[in-house]
Amino acid sequence: MTKRRHDLDALRAFAMLLGIVLHAALSFIDGPWVVQDQSQAPVLGVIVSAIHGFRMPIFFLLSGFFTTMLWHKRGLVGLLSHRAKRIALPLGLAYIMIAPLMLPIWIWAEASQGDAQVNTSRDLWTACAYGDLEAVRVHLDQDAPTLNTPDPLYGLTPLSWAVACGQSDTVTFLLDNGADPNARNAGRNTALHTAAFLGQAEAASRLLAADAHVNAVNTDGATPLDSLRYDKKTTVSIAAAITLTIDFDTVTAGRERIRVMLDEADAVSGLDNPEAIAHTLQDTPNDRPWQAEVHDTLKRVFGGLMFRDFFLHLWFLWHLCWLVAGFALIVWLLGKLPLRLPAIPTPLVSAPLCFIWLIPLTMIPQSFMHVGGTTPGFGPDTSTSILPQPYVLAQYAIYFGFGAVLYHKLGPSVRLGRGWWYLLPLALLILPVALAVSFQTTWGRSLVAGNEGTLRLLSNLSQVLYVWLMIFGLIGLCEALLSRERPWVRYVSDSSYWLYIVHLPLVIVGQILLREVPLPAVVKLFIIVAIATTLMLISYHLFVRYTPIGTLLNGKKVRGG
Repeated sequence: MTKRRHDLDALRAFAMLLGIVLHAALSFIDGPWVVQDQSQAPVLGVIVSAIHGFRMPIFFLLSGFFTTMLWHKRGLVGLLSHRAKRIALPLGLAYIMIAPLMLPIWIWAEASQGDAQVNTSRDLWTACAYGDLEAVRVHLDQDAPTLNTPDPLYGLTPLSWAVACGQSDTVTFLLDNGADPNARNAGRNTALHTAAFLGQAEAASRLLAADAHVNAVNTDGATPLDSLRYDKKTTVSIAAAITLTIDFDTVTAGRERIRVMLDEADAVSGLDNPEAIAHTLQDTPNDRPWQAEVHDTLKRVFGGLMFRDFFLHLWFLWHLCWLVAGFALIVWLLGKLPLRLPAIPTPLVSAPLCFIWLIPLTMIPQSFMHVGGTTPGFGPDTSTSILPQPYVLAQYAIYFGFGAVLYHKLGPSVRLGRGWWYLLPLALLILPVALAVSFQTTWGRSLVAGNEGTLRLLSNLSQVLYVWLMIFGLIGLCEALLSRERPWVRYVSDSSYWLYIVHLPLVIVGQILLREVPLPAVVKLFIIVAIATTLMLISYHLFVRYTPIGTLLNGKKVRGG
């Protein structure tokens, strides 16, 4: 009988529970999150990046290890049956339970954000959104190069923010002071796309007068004319995602006025207009990394299936379904075909020699991360869509596959982290360099004398090295401290699955309620995590652990056992 790996169980639970901390902290940093607290703490941004960098890679590596363990123990049919009950079925049930809760909470979060006191001079984009012309003038005097730069949170240029919020005077001021009417937002939308989508007819008129391209095409192949076609549900949802509350009847009336303007300008739909698409592609800067071109091509071809949010925070379970299916297919093929995989020498699956091939291999999919966005980033992309983004799935397949190799090559009692005492400190020393070059800070750019190609390469290398050092270091730490069974650790490990599934609505509600409370960000973060975790543990013990739900998630538990 295979001995239970209490250390790896605990590490997997730790990775799961860190997701609660990560999501709770997003409210207190300048990032793409629905709730932006009045108390911001940039140091939490470092913590979030550090957690995000290694959390899911560790989870998928351990999943590969335990999947192979199950295969050896139960065979292929038993493995698939077990994973269907423990992963696929909980994913479906959890989605049915959580998804209906998220939309009203999301809308509540956006609506309450509109009542918050905002410092309109905090940045140029906010000043444009609120029509604070004095703040806009100050920002342009101090930092004119940001005039056509998308904001790091939502990916809108200052001009598009002014358009979206109906600040016509600010639109005119920006155009008169050098704003490019054809500057690209996230998804390569222009300000005219924004005006058409939100029915901002006055802004559209001023953009057209400034020679905005009526047939500009975004990454979905859509022109401003196509942006007039969105239904009420989609329009309200997307507007809410950028903190706007709209009246759809007003938007519809504005769209009709814009339709007349575009007809007079002889605009055509880009969805069936190859010439317009080709013209837009010619506008793509020549210095974009080739990975960005691949990303944009995938986005045009697969659209919503690959780039629309669907699984929320449960996406990792969907990826795990794909990886288990891939694992089963490989095992089946190896059993049917006269193939024999080359044996990997044992030293090459242990640190530090495994880094020789793991690091360059992982750098391949990592090089695709963040190239489709408007700003640099750290760690893997998050793919929450029905069809996983190939490079995201490929990267997690590397971690999953290595976990499978570890079990198959070294067995269930493998010990990997003998050098954890130097691997973890080394990872923490690399982290600031990785963050500096990945977010392209002044110091980070100075390390490579501003050379873009070298900057991307160093960012890629440092991120991947950080992840693998953290993986082996944390595995070693858990081997040293948690190898024997401890009842409370086992309880937390069992509960972590339930806690992660249900945490997001509770965390966002807590962020909404505390947003305007005058407390330090770190104190609010502690309150949100503590209260949410307490409520979830109570619900787990009373309604999950000894019920069919608990059996589905973790196997049958006996009271007092």
